[in-house]
Parts: sequence; C-alpha cells; structure tokens
Amino acid sequence: MINIFQNKLKNNLKILYIINSLELGGAEQIFFNILENRKKILIVTLISEGYFGNKLKNKGFKLINLNMKKNIFIIFKIFRLIQIIKKYNPEIVHTWLYHSNLIGGIASKLSGVKQIFWSIHHEFEYSNIFVFIEMKILSLLSYLIPNKIVYCSYSSKQSHILNGYNKNLSFIIENGISLEKFKPKKELRINLRKKLKIKKNCFLIGNISRYHPIKDHETLLKSLIILKKSKIFFKCILIGNGLSKCNVNLFNKIKKYNLEDNVILYGKSLNVHELLNAFDLNILSSKSECSPVTLLEAMASGVPSLSTNVGNAKNLIGNSGWIVETENPEALASCISYIANNRSKLVEKSKLGIKRVRSFYTREKMRLSYRALYT
Repeated sequence: MINIFQNKLKNNLKILYIINSLELGGAEQIFFNILENRKKILIVTLISEGYFGNKLKNKGFKLINLNMKKNIFIIFKIFRLIQIIKKYNPEIVHTWLYHSNLIGGIASKLSGVKQIFWSIHHEFEYSNIFVFIEMKILSLLSYLIPNKIVYCSYSSKQSHILNGYNKNLSFIIENGISLEKFKPKKELRINLRKKLKIKKNCFLIGNISRYHPIKDHETLLKSLIILKKSKIFFKCILIGNGLSKCNVNLFNKIKKYNLEDNVILYGKSLNVHELLNAFDLNILSSKSECSPVTLLEAMASGVPSLSTNVGNAKNLIGNSGWIVETENPEALASCISYIANNRSKLVEKSKLGIKRVRSFYTREKMRLSYRALYT
C-alpha cells in the first residue's frame, strides 16, 4: 500500500528541468533516458532544443527554448526564465550541467523554489579563466542553492568535493542504457562490414566521440602508426561530430601519418547502436572523461572496450576490457596489438561486458534511482 502511495506521489510531482541544450551528447542522452511519461513535467533549454529536444516534443513533453546567447541581452533571458519558473510553480527544479546549475539554480532560488537539484556529468576541471571563475562560483553556491547534488560517478563526486563542493548533499546515480537498443546482432555485423568494405580477417577498431582536444585523437592516430608498422591488418573507424573528411585539419593529419588506407572518417551518426555491431574493439582515447556512455553502449552490444584510465572508465569496464594510461600511444598500440593477436579473448570479454551492463547499468535501474531521488 505504501509503495502504491509513493508511486502516485512521484508521478504527480511537478518537476521543471533546466538544461543547457539537447543536442547529441552523452549527458544529454542520459537526460533523455531518465524521462518517463509524466504529465507534470516542463523542460527549459537555455541554448537550443537539438536532436533530443525534438524527440521529446514528439513524445508529448512540453519544452521551452530560451535561445540564450553570450551578449548583453542575456539578462532579459534570465528574467524570462524566472517568469517561467514562477508561472509553472514546480515542486522540484532539476538543473543539468554547469551553466544550467548556475543560471537555473539562481533563477529558481530567486523564484522561491523549495527543492532544487543539480546534476553534474563531468570531472572537476577547467580549460580557461572564465570556466575557472564559474567553477569557483558554483563551489560557493553549492552551500546556498541546491538541496541535492547528483553525480554520475564516484570519481566525479570526489573531484568536486576536493575542489570545495558541499559534500553533505552528494548523491551518485550511475548512467544506464537501453538494452533494447544496444545489443549484439550477428546479421547486422555481417551486413555493416560488407557495406563498409571490411574484409573478414580485418581487425576493425572503432572510436565514437566528437572532434575535440580532450578526446585526444592525436594519441589514437599515433598509436595506429605504431600498429601499422607491426604489420597487423586493421582499420579504424572514427564516428562522431567533426570526424569526417570535411574536417580539413584531421584529414590532412591522417594523410601526413600515411593512414588513409587504415582510417575511415564516418562522421556524425544517429545509428551508433547499429554501427557498434561491426566493431571488433571499441577504443576510448580521451585525456579526460566522467562516466563515458559509449563504453556501456559498446559492452551491451557485445563489443569489448579498451579505454584510457579516465574518470569512471575503469569501474565501468571492470574485467570485461582493458585500461591503459592517458596520452601514451605506445601503450595503446601495444594493447591493441596484443588483442588483435589474441582474438579469442574477445569472445570471453564480450560475454563479461554484456553481463556487467545487465547487472549494473540498465536504463531501468537508473530510472528507479531518479524516482527514489524525487521521493
């Protein structure tokens, strides 16, 4: 009887979500996956609706985009946000990512909202002085604004607490993915490799990311140079925003490294769940991550992962894959070479990865954790 009452309470809560944008991205995908069919939900995007925003609107969710830009008119957008919050009068405002935690948090506090939750999907780090200032402000505000701070990994929680965040409000809800979407499909593997012109004996490495220095494609490419010298027959497919021939800098670098025959620049894709099935090995070469969703997606698809030791990657992979240190092309190449020469190990690791995701990282388990958070 108590459980029935609690479920009704959860479903009737008026929740307002504030997120930077809903373009393609790991944190944005997790946000999309936690939302269930609730009548009393309003979503506000600060910058753009994007891919996931359109999908949510098609599902019947109400969404308002403020189209904020970094200019003098941003103050009017903030007043508009305060108006929206006061009019909707939510019981909970849940902000998602740093800018939303800052702007949405302040706007919600000024609007008199009693329950404000922050979500953080990054390790504590800053790339320039402006981000540094924002992070320091958020550290101070963590004692004044949120009632709960939600991290997606233990490493993220620790890095933020060490840099001044309020430790007493911390909750960890690990990422989860859809097992209906990400799963092994033998027929798809055969068809995709045929479409990509990948020969049966070719070792196919895949990397899913965006073109950004933090993803460290430089180290990956340098490891491929070493791999090529070892006479291993391989190809590496790069999937994501900016990983296409339109990226002149990247394309020229691949030519410079004499890797044109080994690297496939696939570019942005909305069908990553299908492409994964063609991989023999998934690689994450980043300098920094929090809790990479791509590792879980690969594992659920039966594709073992080799990752740099960043964020929560080691805990996610467990015994189902391999870990090497960051910015070390020799170590990365050595591990790829070992795997390529011992492909029977991929079968064992594949089974372990699928089992690990099903046990700990499902979308359903993640949703249950968020329901508990709101109770």
